[in-house]
Amino acid sequence: ILLLGCTPDPPAAKKKPRDGEAALVDWAPVPLPLAAADRTAMADAIRRVDAAAASRPLPTLGGGAPAPDIAIVVLDTVRADHLGTYGYDRDTSPRLDAWAQGATVFTRAYADGPWTLPAHASMFTGLPARTHAARSVGLDDPRKGAPLAESFYTVPERLRDAGYRTLGLAGNRAFLDPAYGLSQGFDAWLCETLAEDSRGLGYNAADRLLPMATTAAASARRPTLLFLNFMDAHTPYKPRRGYVKDPSKLVRKVIPGNKGARKVVTSLLKGGALDPRVQGSWVEAYDSEIRFLDEHLGTLFEELSAFEYVFVLADHGEYLGEHGLVEHAKDVYEPVIHVPFMVKGPGYTPGRDNRMVQSHDLAWMVLEAAGLPVPPEVERTGEFAVSELHYTLKKDLTNKDYGARFNRVRRALVAGEHKLIVGSDGSRESYDLGVDPGELRPGAALEPPLDPLDAAWTAAHPETPLVPVGASAPEPSDEQLRALGYVE
Repeated sequence: ILLLGCTPDPPAAKKKPRDGEAALVDWAPVPLPLAAADRTAMADAIRRVDAAAASRPLPTLGGGAPAPDIAIVVLDTVRADHLGTYGYDRDTSPRLDAWAQGATVFTRAYADGPWTLPAHASMFTGLPARTHAARSVGLDDPRKGAPLAESFYTVPERLRDAGYRTLGLAGNRAFLDPAYGLSQGFDAWLCETLAEDSRGLGYNAADRLLPMATTAAASARRPTLLFLNFMDAHTPYKPRRGYVKDPSKLVRKVIPGNKGARKVVTSLLKGGALDPRVQGSWVEAYDSEIRFLDEHLGTLFEELSAFEYVFVLADHGEYLGEHGLVEHAKDVYEPVIHVPFMVKGPGYTPGRDNRMVQSHDLAWMVLEAAGLPVPPEVERTGEFAVSELHYTLKKDLTNKDYGARFNRVRRALVAGEHKLIVGSDGSRESYDLGVDPGELRPGAALEPPLDPLDAAWTAAHPETPLVPVGASAPEPSDEQLRALGYVE
């Protein structure tokens, strides 16, 4: 009898789940060697700041009182409408919300430009983007962006020259690189020179910046201007375990920063439909980054309690699929230009303030806080706000699939609840934000029309020529920019 046996097929290997709980990031603490390098860098920076300030007269207010310590905290890429203080109901910012209870909260704050470079330049100069000309560039310019010219006398320079210690600490290793001119006036600027994060981040995360920021705050033994930029809400998103409210909404491959996201983004920017599950995943991941940042802000605000003035604002917001857009620097709709702006200090009454303010208003506010004169060229927002975008980031402008969509200049003017958007390509949209906050119906009949106001503003603000190519320091490497999604 011949017995024949056969080996059964092995059971099919189960696919490892990649969504939901499996998409969560187990975030490691700051590695000890990296933390030690950061401590050394901050100690060296403080020595340089103190040495530079030692030869200056002690800044004082009228009557001889010491000038106040001033902190500027920029929440890079944080949308106003994703914070509890501005009405969001998903519990992203309890510590910031608690701090804001004692601050003036400007409810109608707008970015001068919907990305890092022009918005920060407006904060430091008090000027709109077309006047300071630190912005994105067209196809005929090989750069990723045009820097702020050295000829501008920035707010940090004015405070430094008045006797202040000035120290900057930035998470954005790309467009806050000194090559773009935003470090002017700081005795020390810690950003791209900090060691790279071995945990796979292209920016300096909040858990690294917080210890350095608290050390910097504690070192303020004479009047100090401390600038802090936190980058955590920017792509690539890291949905860390413990900070995601509903992990079931996460789809790992489409989260910005993961390989599969590029295909989805390209389809969307070409005019494709947005899958609600994809958008839900983006929102969940983005909100988790704000929660992570908020946890560190709670400790920061305790350390800044001795500072007489603390200004907290975002440079711009973020698209999460609205208007067929993602990230920022692509248009001038509300998700990227309506930003949080809060101030705590003498002369600022706790509560909500419905007056219009913009990025450039930070300049005169800081100068007044320091007891310094405000030059006439430093602008104050009146009854309307203007936000302008020249083209987009170079990686998108040169994209063969959708770049032509962004080869134009777009400008938004907001007056009360009315908004006008005009483009160099002849586009024109008008919205009544009171009844259409999502900007879904672009043909609102506005009375009075805003076109004459826009024409008068542009006539009063001729464009400043860009810093010529080759006339400034080399830009950051493509590796630095790629780590934050600025280069493909």
